Amino acid sequence: MRKLLLATFLLAAGTVGADEQCDKPVEWILDRYVEARGGYDGLEAQNALRIVSTNHEGKWNPKFDYRIMKPGYMWIEAAYDDGEIIYEGFDGERGWEKWGEKPASYVSGKAGQALNQGAQSPVHLYGLHHMEGLGAKIVPQGCSEFGGQNFYVINVSSKFGTDIDYYLNQETFVLERSRTVRPLHPTVDPTPITIEERWSDFRWVEGVLHPFAFSLINVDNGELLSSLEVHTITRETQLTSEFFRMPE
Repeated sequence: MRKLLLATFLLAAGTVGADEQCDKPVEWILDRYVEARGGYDGLEAQNALRIVSTNHEGKWNPKFDYRIMKPGYMWIEAAYDDGEIIYEGFDGERGWEKWGEKPASYVSGKAGQALNQGAQSPVHLYGLHHMEGLGAKIVPQGCSEFGGQNFYVINVSSKFGTDIDYYLNQETFVLERSRTVRPLHPTVDPTPITIEERWSDFRWVEGVLHPFAFSLINVDNGELLSSLEVHTITRETQLTSEFFRMPE
């Protein structure tokens, strides 16, 4: 698959285990998770972000310039090594895309939903504690263990129809990975696979903790599907809904 936009990184989840620490109420877990990210006030102060990054998938290494704004606006420019530039966005009601010199057009169905859901991911502007307010159902799933590290597992069933397990480090309460069963690129190959997304290289940006490294793993065979390195994250204060409209 040649083209992969950042929305692909905004979905992903697993198995569960149990120990004496795993019966904690979900509210208790989320409170500590919010503290680990910088606190309730810090997260609420984020209204819009600009994230500049480089994605790696196969031979392609596009540069991403990504803007998101509450409650669900998004815009992305993906510039490829061969000079082609692709734009995608969600204007608050509909998703749209523009490929190179072709006219922009609205997208619907799962493609449009993915653009909206990406802007409401708990990794950037929002946190896991916002998910219920965004129409999702949150259910604690006990604990799971990876490589000797224990994680609290929280399942999020979104209004978009996705079902994702999120893994919080039991020691730091930082969100480090997720798993879900879905196709990587539905329009190319609709076969669902178990995809694990991992977040690392956490850094503080104006008092909020953000991951600066992403990777997608095919759990079924261990293949690295793609990775992303973030160069900068900045808060945007001048963005309005007009910015996210589909180009003429």
